[in-house]
Amino acid sequence: MSSIATTVEWVPTACILCSRNCGIEVEVQGRAMKRIRGDHSHPISEGYLCQKAQRLNYYQNHSDRLTSPLRRREDGSFEEISWDTAIREIASKLVHLRDTFGGRSLAYFGGGGQGNHLAGPYGKALRTAMRTRNYYSALAQEKTGGFWVDGRLYGKQNCHPTEDVENADVVLFIGTNPWQSHGIRNARQVLRESRKTRTAR
Repeated sequence: MSSIATTVEWVPTACILCSRNCGIEVEVQGRAMKRIRGDHSHPISEGYLCQKAQRLNYYQNHSDRLTSPLRRREDGSFEEISWDTAIREIASKLVHLRDTFGGRSLAYFGGGGQGNHLAGPYGKALRTAMRTRNYYSALAQEKTGGFWVDGRLYGKQNCHPTEDVENADVVLFIGTNPWQSHGIRNARQVLRESRKTRTAR
């Protein structure tokens, strides 16, 4: 066995499973993630991790993860194909739809972007190529209410890049559980502190 495969080291990086991009340190052995811990030197998360960041290795390496594109056969089963083949065939179909029915027949849906924000410029390039202005995003559900409130309260819809939960007197969470899935900075620490002070609700 080579020394590369047996050498263990802690590598600083960041979680990409939400927009917080918390600082993490990963114990790696070769290309394998052995352990994950919070990076206490990170200026924002200060060592905090939610359960999603702690399970990065599972999300990346679980047994059901796809490792190549799959093309559906006529009988409903799937066959592995190369990335070049997949990209070429998908592009051909998209161009056919655009040229046959026009760009207005297509709509782009972007996810939350997670921590990899390259989906933004990639999505814009794709929409330009497809000649469509139809764009839907998870942000339409997550952030529209916040933008609206900022506009009403402060006259500017983009004045707050994130929720100011730490300094709020009352916080109402609807459809989310930050204790489990983060969403606010250092969620469990903030919620514990809010309970201790008994002034925030």
